[in-house]
Amino acid sequence: MTAKTYLRIGVTQRFDIVEDRQEIRDALDQQWTVWLQKQGFLCVPIPNRCDVPLWIEQVHLDGLLLSGGGDHPTRTACESACFRYAVEHHLPVLGVCHGMQAIAKYFGAHLVPIEGHVRVLHEVTILANTWQIPTGKLTVNSYHHQTIDRLPEGFLPLATDEQGHWEAMVHASLPFLSMMWHPERPPFYDWFSAFLHRWYEKC
Repeated sequence: MTAKTYLRIGVTQRFDIVEDRQEIRDALDQQWTVWLQKQGFLCVPIPNRCDVPLWIEQVHLDGLLLSGGGDHPTRTACESACFRYAVEHHLPVLGVCHGMQAIAKYFGAHLVPIEGHVRVLHEVTILANTWQIPTGKLTVNSYHHQTIDRLPEGFLPLATDEQGHWEAMVHASLPFLSMMWHPERPPFYDWFSAFLHRWYEKC
């Protein structure tokens, strides 16, 4: 029997300080491992403190995923190194929630406060695109209290909420796709799972 081949996706992690143990930990929601494996991906957590180019090349990653969570200078440095490598080597990147914000900031946008987007479901509108993503209304989860002030240079809009805030974007020439909702949490959509696998394979 031929073993199934999984695409290796490097996933960035939260940076947590546990003061009572005097420990600094990287942390990743276990839902990512379960969800990615269902899509045919191997979840490979990226340490926040590592030589990122060396690590990516030695692990032979097929793509990157910037997960949710808070900001920290150490995490920012790690993700910035991921961006630089991805741009140079045309490695596909998916940004989720914090990941979309990190991509936007790296390419020149800023974050502004937003209300009513923490632990709720709301509608977004998927806009016309060349990625064969179904257009129209979509109900998504929301866990963020900040949004981006504008689309960074080089990015195209992919989704907006009912107030016109940017909820998803894709780069015009680089394989960078991001959204503010969490695909690893319900509601789940089969079409997104199928799209994501094609996207990581073709980029």
